[in-house]
Amino acid sequence: MYKLQKFMCYCNIKKYSFCARVVNIWNSLPNEVVEADTVNAFKYRLDKHWSDQDVLFDFNANLTGTGSVPICI
Repeated sequence: MYKLQKFMCYCNIKKYSFCARVVNIWNSLPNEVVEADTVNAFKYRLDKHWSDQDVLFDFNANLTGTGSVPICI
């Protein structure tokens, strides 16, 4: 089982880094995806896992009404 540990970050540079953002996503993956032997096996298992999920990303979604976050177009 390959789980990552998340450390406390006291400055914004580390807090919003790529590593700090992906730890929760990586740890939520099932073991059969994470324990793949090759990169191609990992990609295949990840695609299969994501295809079974109910939520899909919609690139054409209307993003208005997201609170106080302004959207720059």
